[in-house]
Amino acid sequence: MRTRLPNCLLLWGAFLMSPAAAQQLPRLDIETTCRAAPRLLAEDANPFEGCMRDERDAERQLQGMWSGAAAAHRETCAGEAQIGGSPSYVDMLTCLQMAQGTAPAAEPRRRRAPH
Repeated sequence: MRTRLPNCLLLWGAFLMSPAAAQQLPRLDIETTCRAAPRLLAEDANPFEGCMRDERDAERQLQGMWSGAAAAHRETCAGEAQIGGSPSYVDMLTCLQMAQGTAPAAEPRRRRAPH
C-alpha cells in the first residue's frame, strides 16, 4: 500500500501538468471578491450584483479564448489576476487582451476593493 500512494501522487501530478489541464481556465472565488466590492457611484445600489455580472461576463469571454492563448500569457495572466487576494476574471481578461494586443478601447468596469 505504501508504494501505491507515491505512484498515485506521481500520476496525479503528471495529469495536473498535462497540456489539457493547463488549458483549463482557472476557477476563481469571485463571490468573495465581489462581496468586498465598494459602492463606486451613489446610484450603485448593489455593488455585489454589478461585480458578479462583470466577473461572469469576463469569465465567458475568457472561456472562448483561453485555450487558444499562448501558454506563457495564460500563466502570467492567471497569476496576476490573483495578486492581492482578490481574484478577478476582469483582471485576467484585461491582461490576456493586452498580452495579445486585442485590448478593447473601453475596459470593462471594475468593481474591486482597493488593495
